[in-house]
Amino acid sequence: MRRAQNRDWLLPGSAERDEGFRLEMLSVSYQGVRAIAAVEAAAAIGALAGVMPGATALSLVILGAATFGLASLSASYPWGRMLAGVSAVAGAVIAVRSMLTGGVADYALGVATLLLLVAVTAVPMRPLECLLMGAVLVAAGLECGHLWFFAMLTLGAVLIGGTQYGHRRIQYASYVDALHNSSELREYQSQAMRAESSATMVRLTAALAHELSSPIGALTSGIETLVAVCARQAQSPPEAQQRLLGMQADLRRSLQDSLDRLRKTVNRIQRLTNLDEAVTQQANLNELVNEAVSLVKAQGPAGTRFDLDLHPVPDVTCRPQRLMSVLCSLLTNSIQALTGEGRIAISTQQRESVLEVRIEDNGCGIPAEQLVRIFDPRFEVTGGRVSTGNWSLFMSRQYMKEHGGDIRIQSKEGKGTTVCLTLPAAS
Repeated sequence: MRRAQNRDWLLPGSAERDEGFRLEMLSVSYQGVRAIAAVEAAAAIGALAGVMPGATALSLVILGAATFGLASLSASYPWGRMLAGVSAVAGAVIAVRSMLTGGVADYALGVATLLLLVAVTAVPMRPLECLLMGAVLVAAGLECGHLWFFAMLTLGAVLIGGTQYGHRRIQYASYVDALHNSSELREYQSQAMRAESSATMVRLTAALAHELSSPIGALTSGIETLVAVCARQAQSPPEAQQRLLGMQADLRRSLQDSLDRLRKTVNRIQRLTNLDEAVTQQANLNELVNEAVSLVKAQGPAGTRFDLDLHPVPDVTCRPQRLMSVLCSLLTNSIQALTGEGRIAISTQQRESVLEVRIEDNGCGIPAEQLVRIFDPRFEVTGGRVSTGNWSLFMSRQYMKEHGGDIRIQSKEGKGTTVCLTLPAAS
């Protein structure tokens, strides 16, 4: 086990079988070559101050220019690591060999050290590659002395290179894990949001069923009565005809009212059939509020009062289905918070370029510790089953953010809750 770990540290080539990690190393190597070229150019400038022979300075200038030129070629991209290693070793050898022709030893050793360390830190050199670079440098310095220095430099380069490469592997693995976890989280969120949308649609369906049953019942009764009146009219004396004609007119008006009510309900159903509808259009906020109240008021306890204070407001650019979903969800929350005969007040107004909808109830309120995290989606375990919590508010806030608006909630436990929606007015 230990032997395998040591071999993997010294020759970690298997890591680059992962295509993503390999591409990441190519990118880093490509950028590192330019850093080495910059060091070689800086060393050449220093050499011109007389600390190295002129031939050495010229060699470093040519090497730096060649390295930078090759790094600029797209064809050299897959060979960035090799180019960086060869250039760094060549520059270090040139600097070390200058000591044989009168170069200042301290400067030459400094340039060699800097090039080698830049190579193993800016470029993802593997430990064995660092060892080869150091061996070449040791061989080049045999005639110059300082062998212990070169040996220690090689050992340091190997350790730094291995550590840096291992750190990059860990970083990449963490990045991949984060992406995987993020993908799973998005899937959980999507499932929870679909479940919450389904629950919202179930509540809206119940409200629509109530809205449909009343006019359908009125239509059924009216048609039966109209048929009976027509049959009776055929057998009635002339003096009764006028009264029966008046009854028929009343029945026709009642039937027309029921048909109008059905038509409005069907229009609401059409607007709510697809909450993800991508069509953005102009809509009147007061009309949306009225429709939302009509849909949910049947869910309220007996005696629940809805007080509307809707001021004239300009149209808003929105997805009406999503805003309707937000309003219905918030009104449903207010209804569920009521105890006994409750009151829900809804108002609209314009404050400069912002439209505001306020929903106030005198329900049980929200505890302060829950209010702090009211928009945070969470999972709860109830009766051994996992359920979602706060997802309707989370979705509502997401929808409002999509429209350039926001939701603010104020509440006192035992006093009630106030929800404030803001939207930009249509320009």
